[in-house]
Amino acid sequence: MKSKRALLLGLFVAIAAAAVYLPALGNGFVEWDDHVYVYESEGLKLSGIEFVKWAFTAVVSSNWHPLTMLVYGAEYRLFGLDPFGYHLINLILHAANTFLVFALALKIIGLATGGEGKDRALAGAAVSALAFGLHPQHVESVAWVSELKDVLCGLFFLLSIIAYWRYTEGGRKALFYMLSIISFILALMSKPMAVSLPAALLIFDYYPLGRLGSFDSVKKAVIEKLPFFTLAALGAVATVWAQSGDEAIASLAHSPLSERVDVAVRGFAFYLKKLFVPVDLVPFYVRPLEGEFFNHVFWVSLAAFIAISAACIVLRKKALTATWLYYAVTLLPVIGIVQVSDMAAADRYSYLPALGPVVFLSGIAAFIAADRRRMITMIASFAPIAAMLGFLTVKQIPVWKDTVSLWTQEIKVYPTIQAYMKRAKAYELSGRFEEAAADYTVIIRNADKDIPVLLVRRAAAYLNAGYPDMALGDYALALKLETRNAAAYLGRATVFMEKGDYISAANELERVLELAPGNPAVMFNMGVAYDKAGQKEKGMGLIREANRLGHPEAAGYLAASGE
Repeated sequence: MKSKRALLLGLFVAIAAAAVYLPALGNGFVEWDDHVYVYESEGLKLSGIEFVKWAFTAVVSSNWHPLTMLVYGAEYRLFGLDPFGYHLINLILHAANTFLVFALALKIIGLATGGEGKDRALAGAAVSALAFGLHPQHVESVAWVSELKDVLCGLFFLLSIIAYWRYTEGGRKALFYMLSIISFILALMSKPMAVSLPAALLIFDYYPLGRLGSFDSVKKAVIEKLPFFTLAALGAVATVWAQSGDEAIASLAHSPLSERVDVAVRGFAFYLKKLFVPVDLVPFYVRPLEGEFFNHVFWVSLAAFIAISAACIVLRKKALTATWLYYAVTLLPVIGIVQVSDMAAADRYSYLPALGPVVFLSGIAAFIAADRRRMITMIASFAPIAAMLGFLTVKQIPVWKDTVSLWTQEIKVYPTIQAYMKRAKAYELSGRFEEAAADYTVIIRNADKDIPVLLVRRAAAYLNAGYPDMALGDYALALKLETRNAAAYLGRATVFMEKGDYISAANELERVLELAPGNPAVMFNMGVAYDKAGQKEKGMGLIREANRLGHPEAAGYLAASGE
């Protein structure tokens, strides 16, 4: 930055973004990838060179992102399993990214308005950075521990662009060119979404840098991007390898190309809509159901896509064209043509693509603000927008506080069976069994398959909540629907054992053993039931057989019984 004033303003907007996200420091982990990345990760427990080898060779959550894993390793050594530290690092990275957005926007808007030192360029850059830093659509990227990769990738993505810009300005060109490449490598090692950066740099060459004025200049620009495109290709290959190994990439049989095109077209409009109307934000945006593909939502989205593209062609405004191209290119890796999950979209995917529209609109405002009165009007007009964005962000942060709050938000917008299942599991893990049973009731009411399994799950929740008779009722219903349901017999045995009805428990376990012959755990429990019922000889015989088959508790029980 060329002035102390610009530096201070950039720091101010970064601090403002950090302040809004302070409530995230009170969030915990969520049972959605956080266990894979952090609190159940065996790799993080390695040390020294073994950990580094693991970080560079492991595929974690269907991704190869060694730099992200190295940072998790550093966090683990600094903070252990205290989520505060992990959220703090995400917050700091987002604040740094907000500062970099200010720096980049200042360069872009400065070119359009006559210089980076102009008041309106500074104001426009501040508006861009605040809109980025405060936007609730970025809460997922910042307040979710598993999205360290997003804010880390964003940091090096932005640094690469800024270093490239400095390269084009002349002076120590080799240094800034290498810094841009190194930053790009680090971005790729953080998250594969960075593969779009070489194309983004070409778009910057087109506008605002204006480096594509002739065939020779285009040729030169493409040649100087060859190292970037080579790295992007290697990153894409690594991503396909990682996700194919985990079977994360859906086959065409599972998701036909026509459906992917539908989801992709909707996606371009969806992210723009959420950028301007950031409400009903959820962790999992549900794909269209069978029969919903190519409905009115698709056609409206397609019309919007065509209209914006046509406007770029007809109006021939480089700023508009560059904005639209940047938005589309940076979204392309995650738009759904290569389907990686069953979700239609994700807020985290907007972290970098949203920069295009945000800077474009801020630039227009700055361009119009040609005098002090208009500039004050621009700032005054944006103030309530910034306040609203901050309010919505603060409201969205608790969604990521824990697993229950996460899926509660999902259910408010998409009350699907899958969302209720995830919340029921979260309730169980947190010991809230009555609430888990209530969720299972909703699921059973709406499910069209697996009813016996669901009844067994609700029965277990009732039993843990202290309602054994309600549990027995569900087990009976499950067995009425599926007479060979071993889990239901086993559940009834557990209830009878707790009630002290050991003969009934043994009878239930007899049925389980018929369905699972030779199971040492069933033999042991049945032996204990008979022993407690006073049939010691029969019970000890079963326990001895369980011991022979290797049941870990059988030997101790026999010894305690004097056997």
